[in-house]
Amino acid sequence: MVGLGIMASEVDAFEEFFSNAYRQELNDLASGYPKQRSLNADWALLSKYNPELADAFLKNPDANLKFAEEAASRAILAPEGKTVRPHVRFFNLPQTADVSVEYLGAEQLDKLSRVEGVVSWVTDIRPLMKVALWECIHCEQTFKTVNEKGKLRKPAICKCGRRDFRLVEQSSDFINMQRAQMQEPVEKLRGNRPSSQIEVWMEDDLTNQIAPGQKVIVTGILRLRPSKDKRSERGVYEKFLDAQHLHKIEREFEEIVITKEEEKELHEITKRPKLFEDVAQSIAPSIRGHNELKMAIALQLFGGTANKVLPDGEQIRPDIHVLLIGDPGCIIGDERVALGNGAIVKIQELGETHLQEISQPLLTGQGYKRATAERFHIYRSQPVIEVVTESGKSIKGTFNHPLLVVNGMKRDWKRLDEIMPGERVAVSAWIPCTITAPVKTGWKPVEHRFGPRSKAKLPQTLDAETAAFLGYVAGDGWVTRTRVAFDVNSEEQDLIPALTRIARKKFGLEPKVRREQRPGKKPMTVIDLHSVDVAANLQFLREKRVPGIVMRSGNKVAAAFLSWLFEADGCVFSKGRGKRAIQFKSSEIEFLRDAQTLLLRFGVHSRVNGNNLAIRRAGSIRKFAKSIGFQSAKKKARLAELVAACSSLQHERGKELSERVVSAKPAGVADVFDVEVPSAKRFIANGIISHNTAKSTILEYVSHLAPKSVFVSGGAASGVGMTASAEKDKDGEGWILKAGAMVLANGGIAIIDEFDKMQDEDRGSIHEAMEQQKISVAKAGIVTQFSARTAVLAAANPKEGRFDPNTPPAGQFNISPALLSRFDLIFAIKDVIDEKRDRDMAEHILAGHRFASQKQAPPEGHPILPRIVPDTLRKYIAYARRTAHPILTDEAMEKIKEFYVDLRQIGMKENTFPITARQIEGIIRLAEASAKMRLSDRVEVQDTERAINLVKFVLEAVYVDKTTGKLDSDVINIGKPKSRIDKLHSMMRIINDLSTKTDLVSKDDAVRAANEFGIDETTAIRLLSELERQGDLYSPQAGFIRPTSKRDRA
Repeated sequence: MVGLGIMASEVDAFEEFFSNAYRQELNDLASGYPKQRSLNADWALLSKYNPELADAFLKNPDANLKFAEEAASRAILAPEGKTVRPHVRFFNLPQTADVSVEYLGAEQLDKLSRVEGVVSWVTDIRPLMKVALWECIHCEQTFKTVNEKGKLRKPAICKCGRRDFRLVEQSSDFINMQRAQMQEPVEKLRGNRPSSQIEVWMEDDLTNQIAPGQKVIVTGILRLRPSKDKRSERGVYEKFLDAQHLHKIEREFEEIVITKEEEKELHEITKRPKLFEDVAQSIAPSIRGHNELKMAIALQLFGGTANKVLPDGEQIRPDIHVLLIGDPGCIIGDERVALGNGAIVKIQELGETHLQEISQPLLTGQGYKRATAERFHIYRSQPVIEVVTESGKSIKGTFNHPLLVVNGMKRDWKRLDEIMPGERVAVSAWIPCTITAPVKTGWKPVEHRFGPRSKAKLPQTLDAETAAFLGYVAGDGWVTRTRVAFDVNSEEQDLIPALTRIARKKFGLEPKVRREQRPGKKPMTVIDLHSVDVAANLQFLREKRVPGIVMRSGNKVAAAFLSWLFEADGCVFSKGRGKRAIQFKSSEIEFLRDAQTLLLRFGVHSRVNGNNLAIRRAGSIRKFAKSIGFQSAKKKARLAELVAACSSLQHERGKELSERVVSAKPAGVADVFDVEVPSAKRFIANGIISHNTAKSTILEYVSHLAPKSVFVSGGAASGVGMTASAEKDKDGEGWILKAGAMVLANGGIAIIDEFDKMQDEDRGSIHEAMEQQKISVAKAGIVTQFSARTAVLAAANPKEGRFDPNTPPAGQFNISPALLSRFDLIFAIKDVIDEKRDRDMAEHILAGHRFASQKQAPPEGHPILPRIVPDTLRKYIAYARRTAHPILTDEAMEKIKEFYVDLRQIGMKENTFPITARQIEGIIRLAEASAKMRLSDRVEVQDTERAINLVKFVLEAVYVDKTTGKLDSDVINIGKPKSRIDKLHSMMRIINDLSTKTDLVSKDDAVRAANEFGIDETTAIRLLSELERQGDLYSPQAGFIRPTSKRDRA
């Protein structure tokens, strides 16, 4: 009775509140029901009216929602014969109820929370059984049960005492239900932290209210449901937000609280005499140069004037699209780099994902000097070239990967494709090592299902004795599934006691020793270790390479490995002019190069020639003898003779810091890798000094700076992942509308690295978004559109491995001319290698490291500091986009018109199309962004001049016909300059004329005829090939061609 009394009291309190505060809304609800089924109530108003009731509602929302809905039903003056049972949906909860998606957890369970996020996908509507009708299969008595969130509840027992019921679905009550996924707003993400998600359940009139890409505030109750992968059996459940109220919001950026003092500071920024230079410098300040690009990105962040609509209703795009085209200067993953402690590892092992932040010290090839690699890069399927030096050192990398070329006292960085045989490249004469701690092996016993357990031991760390054993097996042994074995020749029997002792001590096995006579050869001693465990863990020795675990170990371990490796497959020649050497033989050249690199730990220079590695220099021979040596009495004696012979040499080379290049050849296609080493811009790869690159640094910096951005890699993103899609629900119960990056970044910027790695159909899917600012989806009967008011900052790599300034951009990238033409600005980013610039850059960054290590702030105005700090600049951008809406002045319009008309007139005289109307729109957007940067509502002449100068810079760099030197927009818009198109047309006319005289046209005749029209032989042959590729010509037999139109008529 007490419970009923409390319930009546709560219902009465709610009824009084509704009757006084929402009388008109209740009347509207009565007349509009059932089309209108909800009463939206302000919790803050309830809190003023009845604070205790408002607090109780937050603490126990389920019970109080029932009280409120009962009260609303009683308060409604419904027409006679009409029953009104409305939902009550409270909104405007206190700030204490605000929870981010990331922190929704056990504390909010069954509590009312307010959560803001972006809708990433929604399902279609599905029927949800709200009230189930059950029938007893024995007495046909019926019962109704209320189901909570899809959980069917059977009656406990029938009046007849039985418990057997059947569900009568056709008589049960259903309502509409829809699921959605909401993630944290993009603009609230910082760093590389992935966004958190929460599933939202909506019922009845809340369905079909939101769409992917929309930002919403959901007022709802956090609930749990069993996990579908049976994790609930372990006590782990899936959470979802049971929506009670939805509020769609339209905000471009996060709400930034700006005080009057901060607003005054932002306006003071506009008074700076070098405002635009200061803003541009504050974008990626660690990267010098590229001033025009930085200015373009700055203007892109501010954007043009939004919400401009033409008289015919078409909305004008305010977003500025920028494309960076540049070269990835990288090396293949197998190349070995020297870490700061002297460990030698494959570059592909330094990271796992593209643009991953790392902190790995590397040796720079300047003694003990180290620099830290801060970011890891991966580029898939890039053309590579191999450069080989006179000592056999090799490096494979992209065409533009730089090496340090030595010419007398002068040193310059040069791309691999620019390095010619005969030139000298800088090498490292020594790789210092400071490693003393043993490296863990990670060896583990094999799981045995049958038979007795193995008695073998497996060393847990790699010491010198274990490394010695590995070295000998690597040189003269083999590994099968069940055993490890090796040969010892008859002249080196003194090795057997040492090898068998190591086997017993380290692996706990008694080796089997037997003599074996092979036809035509001297007797050999074969030593076997029979153990599945040992063999399984030493399988890496089947690949003839120096094991990575040895390369990561200290010098004591490395010396033991090399000593026994040379003992197994090496020899010593101590007599004969020009024949004195220590040698190691292998049919695997990369094995020889691994050993060559490892020898640099001891300052030992060696040469790889064919299947032989030779140490010939006197100083290196002495270092080998001192630090590595041999083990058998025979080779020890010969080495001693060789060292003595070397002491009589009068002339001896000093340290060789450069080597002559003997070959540079294309080496196919491979995945390539790079690391950013900002302070030194160099590292050691395979003993050769290499330069690092940082093309994606600007993109990464912008992704952190922009108030709202989404960063994706084109190599990993599909078109639907970039735009939007309709996909089958994983539950198999319908379709999901899913938002991609362009939709999630709506109102901000989408940053796309490796734009050229996307498939053609995927890139085509963003074409509509870039121009129309919307994305259409038509699939499985679903036809809808998403808003995509998103600027695009993309970076692409040349498909031939390097950017050729003499070839039109459209032909160099796997991007269609139609999509290229959608970019307002296209920049050719080239890593111009200049020793002075690189030295200035190193000093610039090293100064920053010095200030950081000394915990001192750099002096004001130091180049290491952005002129506007990122947080202030982010606020400045957001504030300008929210408050400044500039319009063109008459003077500004006249300036743009003059520029356009003048260029068109020049083009008419030169028979080209230097600029199109599309460029006018781009200039307007850039000029509006310039005015926004000044927080001005007027686009003035200075803004149009700034925009025109940027467009001129791009036109002259990218839109020039390289054969004529004239501006030609067809270079981008069509993919060929007009001069090329004219020549193709001329060639086609020549073929058509010749084909009227003969059925088949000889290619030689066509080339001769073209020469009469001023087309040289080489160009004519290329034009014929291009016309064949285009399908305008075909070749019915070798050396002859025919117009395709003739074949069609035939």
